[in-house]
Order: sequence, then structure tokens, then C-alpha cells
Amino acid sequence: MQTEFNLWNKRDCVSSRMEKRRNGAMMTTWKVSHIFLLLLALLQTPTPSSAQNATTTTSSPSTPSPAALSYSTRPADVTVAVGEPAVFSCGVPEASPSLSFTLYSSHGDYTLICPNGHLEDIPQALYGSCDVRDGESLALWALKGTSFSDNGTRVVCKQSADPDSLAAVLHVYDNGTSYAVLIGCTIGGFFGILLVFALSYGLLWRSDSFQRCFRGNETEDDLTEIVTKDSKKI
Repeated sequence: MQTEFNLWNKRDCVSSRMEKRRNGAMMTTWKVSHIFLLLLALLQTPTPSSAQNATTTTSSPSTPSPAALSYSTRPADVTVAVGEPAVFSCGVPEASPSLSFTLYSSHGDYTLICPNGHLEDIPQALYGSCDVRDGESLALWALKGTSFSDNGTRVVCKQSADPDSLAAVLHVYDNGTSYAVLIGCTIGGFFGILLVFALSYGLLWRSDSFQRCFRGNETEDDLTEIVTKDSKKI
């Protein structure tokens, strides 16, 4: 009986030891899993430097490029009524490299190279110049009188050392003046034609050749009547 009791105690001790070992192994596994999850969380968290880089990258497009800042006068879109003049200008600091200012219009394509640029054979409706004043190299294109064919005229300003360029467009609209001019020309032309006919008729009526041409038959009839009357009297 005593022997059976001892065996039972030994079995209980062995079982308790095995259970403790199992619990210890499970605790160790849980700790390792917890540490592994913490490491994964730390690796997935973005670092401050990455956040700063992302912020810098996001805000960089809103910052103007140094090349764009080098233009002291930028060409701007122009809107004028038909018949009015239009002027485009582009300028850079005098110390900047050479500047090209190109006009694309119905009159043709022309390019000014500043400073000291000049064009010889251009239409009278256009005017281009390059001036250096107040520390600025300024290029200018002007249309002395716009028409509907000039609508959409474009200018492009570019520095020789800058891959970027600036552009502007001309918009021509009708303010009703053209219709008034057309009506006035039509009425004036009608009365002008009447006046020409009246003057021509007056000059021809006073002309002797005109009178002989249109009154020749009447004169011959009068002479025939006179001769007939005289012969009857005789």
C-alpha cells in the first residue's frame, strides 16, 4: 500500500513538472511572438526624415524655378477691340544672357534677338524693338492696328541659357464698331454713286457734242418745216 502511494506521488510530481515545462514553453513562445510583432510595428512606422522628405517633395512644385525668377518683365495675354493696337513685351536683367522674342502671327513669324536686335523687312503693321534701360534688356512687339485675322497671335520669350520659355496670346473681339463702319461705308457709297451720276449728267448736258448727239433729229425736222413753209409762200 505504501509502495502504491509513493508511485502515485511520483506520477503527480512528474505530471506537475511536465505541465510547468509546457507552460514555460508557451510563455516563451508568447514573448517571442510579442517581440516579433513589436519589431514589425517599428519597421512599418515612417521615420521623421522620410516625413520631412515627403513634405519637401510635396511643396517643391509650388516654388518657382530660378529661371522663371530671372524675367523682370513677363509677356502677358492681351485683349483688344478690333482696330486697336496691341503691345507685347518681355524683359530680363541687363546682366542676363541674350533674349529671343518670337512673334507668330498672320503677317508671318519674326524673332527679335536682344540686346541690340533689329529687323529690317517686316510689314508696316508690325513694330519690333530691343532697348536697354534702367538695368533691363527689354524686347517689344507691337501691332499698330489689329484685325480679326490677328486673333490668336502668339509671342514666345526665351533666354539662351534657359530651357523654359514664357508665352502670351492676343485676343481680338468685336465691340460693334466694325458694323457701324460697314453701314456708314455702304450709305456713303450709295450717295457717292448718286452724286457721281448727277455730276456726270450735268457735265454731259452742257456739252455741245452731247446736245448735238441727242438733238440732231429735232434740228433737221425744224429745218424741213421752215423750208416747206417758205416754199408754200412762194
